[in-house]
Amino acid sequence: MVKKTIDKTPQETEETSSSSKNSHGGVRVGAGRPKGSKNINSRQSALMLERLDFDPICQMVYEYRQIDKLLSACDKGVDKIRKGSDAYCKLTATKAVLINNLMAYGYRKIPEKTETEVTNKAPLNIRLT
Repeated sequence: MVKKTIDKTPQETEETSSSSKNSHGGVRVGAGRPKGSKNINSRQSALMLERLDFDPICQMVYEYRQIDKLLSACDKGVDKIRKGSDAYCKLTATKAVLINNLMAYGYRKIPEKTETEVTNKAPLNIRLT
């Protein structure tokens, strides 16, 4: 068997070899967005917040402190909101949501693990007589 060699430029050989190998997808070296880089939308959002002089973390901390003051006033009986009322429960829930949102900036999210138990059951034999 005789192999024919055809002179191709290095660029042509890379194009043909990469297209034939990855025609159905798969991992390609150097493809995709670099790890840790921001996409266009998040970059634009950050610039807009900067232009508006708005810091979401500071705002969440401010809201948390306001809710905390209101809840402590309710506990002391100074405010009109009763401890067991719907408004009190909603303020407590909002406080918890703010805490969870702020935790995302300080800690990594813990991946959820699911455990499945595999049991081998013997087949059920039924004899008809």
